[in-house]
Amino acid sequence: MKTSAPASSANLGPGFDALALALDLRCEVEVELSSGWDIEDDHDGFIRLAAERVGHGPLRVRVRSEIPVGRGLGSSAALLAALELAMRRLQGKPEDRRAVFEAVSAAEGHSDNAAAAVYGGLVAVGGGMVNHLELHESLSVVVAVPDEQLPTGEARSALPATVSFGVAARTGSRVVRLVESLRTGDLELLGGVGRDEMHEPYRISLRPVIGRMLDLAVGAGAPFAAISGAGPSVLAVVTDETRDAVVTALAGAVGNGSVLVPAVDVEGVG
Repeated sequence: MKTSAPASSANLGPGFDALALALDLRCEVEVELSSGWDIEDDHDGFIRLAAERVGHGPLRVRVRSEIPVGRGLGSSAALLAALELAMRRLQGKPEDRRAVFEAVSAAEGHSDNAAAAVYGGLVAVGGGMVNHLELHESLSVVVAVPDEQLPTGEARSALPATVSFGVAARTGSRVVRLVESLRTGDLELLGGVGRDEMHEPYRISLRPVIGRMLDLAVGAGAPFAAISGAGPSVLAVVTDETRDAVVTALAGAVGNGSVLVPAVDVEGVG
């Protein structure tokens, strides 16, 4: 049974745990019932744990993924979504995307990457709801993936327990401007969103390369750039006119990493 799910870039700056964008880098899994557990290249045991969470073993599992691991691109949510759907098919259950989304959200502990991996596109989550948002056709993304990891647990542990009233108010304003500018393609409004205050400064302190990449992207003409998920990857929103300059600028900062220009995935898990 073969299924796949896309990568995702969560948060998008001020939309912490609320916004995510699905990217056309896919994680494909193949699952079969087996007489014993058979999983290739599962060096840290994560695939086995994920497979045990979604199904009744033992299983033969094969994973082929284009998604960099530990870089803030939703690799775990994509794997879980693909495994969950594969097991539902294998067990003859309905292909209920809502059920897949709820299972992945529960396993991840937050819903932004789960929503993008399951439903595709630009999504907003909150209160158990998933809403699709519009992304203007003139906008695309560049993703800089440095040659170092930032585990989600480490990135979350660096965050403060509370933020000031001022930070909360400015963050709300930024989210409104971000969503509207992504919908309309208004570059002036998008450029006015600015740098997030709520979580990004703390993550930049863990991996200073993040701050350098954000500065390089904006300096090269990206109207908006943000940490992708927990980092250390950075996502820059670009136009046809600015894409090449942003790619070139970021290429000098990723070391042995890579600069990707993925399309937005609109299919989700399947």
